[in-house]
Amino acid sequence: MVSPPVEAEIDRLAQGYVSKRKNVALAIGGIQQGHSFFKGFGKISPSNPIPPNSQTIYEIGSITKVFTGLVLSSLVNDGTVALDDSIQLHLPPDVARSLPVGVQAITLRHLATHTSGLPRLSNGFFSDRVDLANPYKNYTTSELYADLATIELLSPPGQKYEYSNLGMGLLGHLLSLKAARPYEDLVKQRLCETMWMSDTTILLTQSQQQRLVPGHSLDGNLTSNWDFDVTAPAGAFRSTVADLLTFLQANLNQTETPVTAMFQRSHQPSFKVNDSLSLGLAWHIFTLPTNNVYWHNGGTGGYKSFLAFDEATQAGVVILSNYGDAMVNDESLDEMAIAILSLLAET
Repeated sequence: MVSPPVEAEIDRLAQGYVSKRKNVALAIGGIQQGHSFFKGFGKISPSNPIPPNSQTIYEIGSITKVFTGLVLSSLVNDGTVALDDSIQLHLPPDVARSLPVGVQAITLRHLATHTSGLPRLSNGFFSDRVDLANPYKNYTTSELYADLATIELLSPPGQKYEYSNLGMGLLGHLLSLKAARPYEDLVKQRLCETMWMSDTTILLTQSQQQRLVPGHSLDGNLTSNWDFDVTAPAGAFRSTVADLLTFLQANLNQTETPVTAMFQRSHQPSFKVNDSLSLGLAWHIFTLPTNNVYWHNGGTGGYKSFLAFDEATQAGVVILSNYGDAMVNDESLDEMAIAILSLLAET
């Protein structure tokens, strides 16, 4: 466990977050020099007033993108695809022929680093039949293909960072086509089964469903869970702090393992946004004077998540909440995570 002063500060930060959110279940995990810890705050629900534990399941939203980046890394390492493959190479021929010239120039690397020029979501995504309580559920492969044929890029591929759920969904879809496996199965085969991350999944078993904490809007109302079709690679996974601590430890591991090369490739900067921020394969990388911090956050209608690690100090943090802070651009959880990571790195 961490030192008493660090634990006390983590408790203070967590209680500050919990005090502003009715019925919140806040789960915090950390790694410091190879040793991990977990702390739960709040309550699972009004009828179950115990705090969450390390096996409590949450939607993790866009942290899913890191898994998609790792699948890309794995498929590059085994020669199945190349980072600079055009998306045309991996689309059905009739779809590839329909792409505008600018879209033809998009590569897998562009998709993984949010430099494809694709918007966050397509215009076709915002149809009258979108369920705002579950917005990604009905956006299908056929709609994605139709949008790619008519979409206007925000910038030429490879020139500018533009965060894109559409682009990451497309990337995972292409990898799934190339590997001839459903996206969820592909992530489990390449990552979760190797790492024994049995609670990192999209489709929940009955037992896992019972451990899924209910999500809330920022005003404390219960929310619908989110479901995904073709954009699953942008945000569909659920997980636990226990599994994500295992995942963090694998990223920090400096010894050779069967998955080392996959993680190492994903960490390599592939696009420099500015002097302090670069992109790996889905990872955001803060470049500091003496070290790099790798991170990704996530948010769905009723959940917020943050995961980060510091290579130089061998520190890591994961925080999961069942409140939809991201829907109102509330960054309280992100700020708490960075503060905790700094504490773990300094002590």
